[in-house]
Amino acid sequence: MPVPPGPASGNGPRPPRPRFDWRRFSRSPRGAAGLAVMAAALLLWPFAGFSWIPWLIGIAALVVLRLLRLDGLLRGWDIPLAGLAVVVGLMVSTGPWAWALAASIGVLLAGLAQLPWWRLAAVGAVLCVVSGIGFGLSFHQDRVELEQTQARAGDPMRVQLGETRAARVLPALLSAVQQDDAAPVCRLLTPQAEAQLIGAVRTASCPDAVAELHRRASGAPGQDEKSLPQPQPSADGWVVDACSTAWSSAAGRELGRILIMQTDPSVQRFAVRGFAPCAVLGAP
Repeated sequence: MPVPPGPASGNGPRPPRPRFDWRRFSRSPRGAAGLAVMAAALLLWPFAGFSWIPWLIGIAALVVLRLLRLDGLLRGWDIPLAGLAVVVGLMVSTGPWAWALAASIGVLLAGLAQLPWWRLAAVGAVLCVVSGIGFGLSFHQDRVELEQTQARAGDPMRVQLGETRAARVLPALLSAVQQDDAAPVCRLLTPQAEAQLIGAVRTASCPDAVAELHRRASGAPGQDEKSLPQPQPSADGWVVDACSTAWSSAAGRELGRILIMQTDPSVQRFAVRGFAPCAVLGAP
C-alpha cells in the first residue's frame, strides 16, 4: 500500500491564526465585565481629579494575584478583579453625585453607540442633566463649607502669628505695604479690622486692599522705625496715631488711628482690632 504523504516540513504555509472577534469578546462574561469595569473607571477618573493612586492600587492587586499564581485559579478573572479595585478606589475619592453623573454619561454613550437607539440616548441625556445639577450643587455646598471652616480657623492662627510687641504693629504694616506683601497685613487684622480696610479702600479682598495701598504709597519716602509714633494705652488696649505716617497717606485719614489688642493673655501676641479716624484739624 502506498504510504500517505506526511505533513509538509520546512517553509510550508502556516495555518491562519484565529481572528479576534470583538462581538464575541464583548458578549462573554469576562469580556463584558472587563469592559464595564474599564468604562466605569474612565468615567469616574475625572471626578477623582485624575488621581493615579487608584490605578496603582489596581496594578498592585494584579501583580499580587499573578505572584500568588491565583490567575489560573480565577480562570482569567484576575484582570477584571484588578479593574474592580481601581473602580472602588475612584469611588472612595468621589461622592454619590459623581457616581450618578458617571453612570448617566455611560448610559448616554451606550445609547449613542447603539444608534438608532434614540430612547436610550434620550434617557442618558436626561440623567446627565439631573445628575449634573446635583453634582454642581453638591460641589458648591462642599466649597462653601470649606471656606467657612477656613474662616473659623483664621482667628486661632492670628493668635499665633501676631506681633510680639504692640510697638511692632505699625512698622510691620508699613513694611508689608511698601513691599506689597499681603500676608503680614492680613494676618494682623481681625475680621472687623479687615472689613474696615476693605470698605475704606473699596476692594474685594484683603490682598487686593494691600496691593492698592502699595500703589498709593509707591514713591513715598520710608520712615525710620524709631521715629514712628508709639502706641498709647487705652481702655481696650492700645492706640497708635499713624495720621502723620505713610499709612494714613495710603489708607486715608478714616483709618489713621490703629487700635491694637492683645490676642490672648496667655501669649505675647498683638493684632489690629480696628481703626479710628484721625482727629479733625483745629478741633479742641
